[in-house]
Amino acid sequence: MKAIRVAAIAVSLSLGTLATTVSATTVSASAATAHQQVNTLEASLAKLQDSLTWQGSAGATYPAVDTAVDQTLADLDRIQREHPAAVPQADTFRTQLERLASEADYWVRETAESGYAPGVLDTVANVQAGLKEWWTETGEIRNNLRKPATVRPARPAAPSLTPVDETTQAGTVFSDVREKQALKMVVVPPGSYTAGATAEEQEAFGVPTVRRHFERPQKEVTVDKPIAVGRTEVTVGQFKQFVEETGYQPAQGMRTWLANEDSLLQFRPDLNYLNPGFPQTDDDPVVGITKNDAEAFADWMSERTGEKYRLPTEGEWEYAARGGTQTPFFWGEDIEDAGQYANTYDEDSYAANRFSIIGSGEWGHVANVHDGFEYTAPVGAFKPNAFGLYDVTGNAREFVADTWIDSQAGATPDASVRYGEAPFVVLRGGAWVYQPQNLRIAYRSGYLSSETRTNMFGFRLVREL
Repeated sequence: MKAIRVAAIAVSLSLGTLATTVSATTVSASAATAHQQVNTLEASLAKLQDSLTWQGSAGATYPAVDTAVDQTLADLDRIQREHPAAVPQADTFRTQLERLASEADYWVRETAESGYAPGVLDTVANVQAGLKEWWTETGEIRNNLRKPATVRPARPAAPSLTPVDETTQAGTVFSDVREKQALKMVVVPPGSYTAGATAEEQEAFGVPTVRRHFERPQKEVTVDKPIAVGRTEVTVGQFKQFVEETGYQPAQGMRTWLANEDSLLQFRPDLNYLNPGFPQTDDDPVVGITKNDAEAFADWMSERTGEKYRLPTEGEWEYAARGGTQTPFFWGEDIEDAGQYANTYDEDSYAANRFSIIGSGEWGHVANVHDGFEYTAPVGAFKPNAFGLYDVTGNAREFVADTWIDSQAGATPDASVRYGEAPFVVLRGGAWVYQPQNLRIAYRSGYLSSETRTNMFGFRLVREL
C-alpha cells in the first residue's frame, strides 16, 4: 500500500509540474502575443505620425490621416480586448485619438464639398500648425505606449470653511481651500444679456467682413442661477502646484508669435507652460496649455475640494465678462481707456515685439496707451469689471467648454454648452498681443485643432453653487 501511495504522489507531482509548465508556457505565449500586438500598434502610430505632414492642401493631407487614425484605434481596440494591461494608459490615448479621428473626418468631409476654399480659420499656416500639434502629441503617445500612468490622485485640500451656495450674496469673494496660492472665486448673480455684436460696433472697430458672422446675429441669453467665477485667470503658480502634486504632464510645444519677424503663431516644440518664450512670474496667467490641460486642472480642483469646478460655457463667459454692460468693452466704448482695465498689445508691447503677419504688414496695436507690460502681466493688475472679475479681456485669451460653431445663430438661450461638428476649441477675450478690435467682449474665434496651445491662451474656471 505504501508503494502505491508513493507512486500516486509521484504521478500527482508529475502532473502538477506538467500543469505548471503548461501554464507557464501559456503565459509566455500570451505575453509574446501582447508584445507583438503592442509592436503592431506602435507601427500604426508611426504611420499616423508620418501622415500628419502637410501635403500641399488640407484636402490632400487629411484622407491619409483619417485612414491612419482609424487603423490605430482598431489596433488599440484589439489590445484592450485581448490584453488589457499591455498598454497601461490606453483609455487616455483613446480619448486623444478619438478627437483626432473626429477632426480628420471633419476635414475629409469639408474639403470634399464642391467649391471648398480655405477661409479665415483654415489658412495654410493654421492647418500646418494644427498638424504639428498632433504630430507632437502622437509622438508622445508612442513614447509612452508601454509606460504606466504618472498621474497621482488629488490630495484633499484643507477647506477654507467659507460656506457658499446659491443664496450667497453676489460679489462675495471666497476660496474653497486654505493655501498660499488659493484660487479665488466671485459669486456672480443670475441675469440676462444680449450676446454678440451690433453691425454698427463691427463697422466702428473695423472687424473684417469674413469674421463678422462669428459674432452675429445677436441673441438674448439668460444665466438663470448664480455661479462662482474665477476672480482671475489661473496662474502659473497654481498650475505648477497641480502638476507637481499630481505628476500630470501638460502639452509640450506651442504656437507663438515671433518678435520682429513676419510670422503668425508658428509652432515651436521647445516651449512649454514654464517657458512660453518670454519671462513670467508665478502670478502671471498660465499660457501654452491646451483645453484638455485646463479641464484636467478643473478635475483636480473638483477632486480635492468635493465641489464642481469646470470651464465656463461660452454663454456664461460672455455674461460674466460683460458685467452687466452691452458696450463694446466692459468699461465703455473708448479703446483709449484700455490701459486702466486690460493688458493689451499697447505701445509698450509693440515697442518690444513689433509683430507682423506675412503679406499683411504690422499687427495693429492699441495706440497711445501704455499699460507697462511687454508680455503677460500678473493677474489682477488692472481694474475689474462690475462683477469683480479681472482680465476678462486682455492678458490671456480663455478657453470655454463649447466647441466651435462659426456664428451666434444657435447661441443657447440658457447659456448651456454648444457642440460643433468637431472638437475644435473656442476662445474668448483678448490677449496681451491682441489688436483693438479683438479686445471687444463680443469678439469670438475658434481654432481648428483640439490640441491648440499658444503663448496667449489661458483659462479661468467656474465653480457651481
